[in-house]
Amino acid sequence: MSAEVAGTRPPVIDRTTRDCLDEYRGFRHVVRNVYTFNLRASRLQELVADLPACYGALARDLTTFCDFLDALATDEIHH
Repeated sequence: MSAEVAGTRPPVIDRTTRDCLDEYRGFRHVVRNVYTFNLRASRLQELVADLPACYGALARDLTTFCDFLDALATDEIHH
């Protein structure tokens, strides 16, 4: 989703957003597959603190991609 498909579509999310989301995916993996006593409170605090920025980046990227889709649909309607 963070890669452009040449001649078809731009990336849905940029690489920075992908990297941010990957941090949460990794945390989910730990929670689901490792005993909870292995969780580090400091790591959880970091993730909570970074969440608003990560969410904001994701929202911007998805809005940009939706704008691309809207423009594509409008262009196809007029042709």
